[in-house]
Amino acid sequence: MTTPTPNRRSFLKFAGAGAGAVMLGGLNMTALAATSVATKSPQQDIEILNYALLLEYLEAEFYNTFSATGALRSKLTNARVKTYADQIAAHENAHVTVLQKTITDLKGTPIQKPKIDFGPLLKNPDGSAKTVNDELFLALAATFEPIGVRAYLGQADKIQAAGLLTAAASILAVEANHASGIQELRRELGYTKADQQTSIAPQPKGGDTVTSTGQFNLDYSPTPTDFWTPLDMATVTKIVTPLLPS
Repeated sequence: MTTPTPNRRSFLKFAGAGAGAVMLGGLNMTALAATSVATKSPQQDIEILNYALLLEYLEAEFYNTFSATGALRSKLTNARVKTYADQIAAHENAHVTVLQKTITDLKGTPIQKPKIDFGPLLKNPDGSAKTVNDELFLALAATFEPIGVRAYLGQADKIQAAGLLTAAASILAVEANHASGIQELRRELGYTKADQQTSIAPQPKGGDTVTSTGQFNLDYSPTPTDFWTPLDMATVTKIVTPLLPS
């Protein structure tokens, strides 16, 4: 049985995203998103770091759920997939720790980890349960990672301190590496459609690709999305709000 592969639109649909709340974990996303580059401030850096921390809480919780001590570990059968889950969980937990410390060092207060529910991602549109296995784990991971990458990129021009921008770029690079590694593993395990295609439209071997046009599809692309394109806070809010029950 083939597990349906979500792209970003279907991720939103599966998660039940509508207009979405604009307060996440105590962050006023609307106000922060509206702040211009000209008015950026050290306090805004703390707000952005807490925004990043919220996303890292989500990613860490996702991978922890499939890691060695996680509730869904038994659903994974492939040794390499298990290793990926363990290693990326360690990375995401480290990101959480670093962000918490950085916020504290800047005299800010790290937001508390919110209640997280991945249940909407584990259901089909008709409400029936998805088959949780290696393929679904990798498909969801390949969707999560670019969201984090593009969310970081979307805040780059709002960061005040150069040192924070460097640190954010470092985390972004790790997340991008996760995305490419996960997608390569999906390809090796036969969970994607064709090695020589980067979109639904066939591409001639050695010819031009559509890697700069955003016409990606998880089943065909060597990378899961055009993750060099920033996501604004409004879009990220739509994506993650359904996973954060009040």
